This record gives sequence, C-alpha cells and structure tokens, in this order.
Amino acid sequence: MTEKELKKLNRYQLLELLVVQTERADRLQARLDETEKQLREQHVQLSSLGSIAEASLHLRGVFRAAQDAADTYIEAAKKKADEIEREARGRAELMIREAAIKAATNTNGSDE
Repeated sequence: MTEKELKKLNRYQLLELLVVQTERADRLQARLDETEKQLREQHVQLSSLGSIAEASLHLRGVFRAAQDAADTYIEAAKKKADEIEREARGRAELMIREAAIKAATNTNGSDE
C-alpha cells in the first residue's frame, strides 16, 4: 500500500490494517515455531548421516537465519504500525481542531 493510499484511510481503517499486520506477524511466528520444530526433528536424522557436530553447525545456521528473518519482519511490522498510529493521531487531532473551530463559529453565529 502506498503512502498516498494510507493517507486516505480513516482511523478505523488504519486500526484494521494494524490488526491485520499483527495477525500476519502472529502467523509468521507460528510458521517459524513449526519450522524450528521440524528442524529439531531432522536433527536426529542428520546425526545418523554425519557427525553430531556437523549437524549442529548446520542447524544453528538455519535457526539463526530463520530468527533473523522473523526479527526483520517483526521490526518492519512494528515500524509500520507506529507510522500508522502517528498518522491516525495526526488526523484525529486535525479533526478535533476543525470540529472545535466549526463549533466556535456556529456558537458565535447563533449569538447574533
């Protein structure tokens, strides 16, 4: 979604987008957990094919890569959520100011 499209979203839509991103992060974390479980199971199989040290080094590298990918995604999702929240707050403040000005204008106009 482009920045221009994000700016057109209302607060509810932005919050929905945040929920979707959070759910996506949760799904990815579940996938990572499942992958790690499968890799642990494969460790037993690999140890019969080669030395335990070789398998351990291989799995450590795979786990490190998987964790790095998950960390990168989660960080990006958090930054996007923060950005959406900042934009939503800015829009909300603008709407409040506009409403206050309109209310003041209507109040002043009705006194005359």
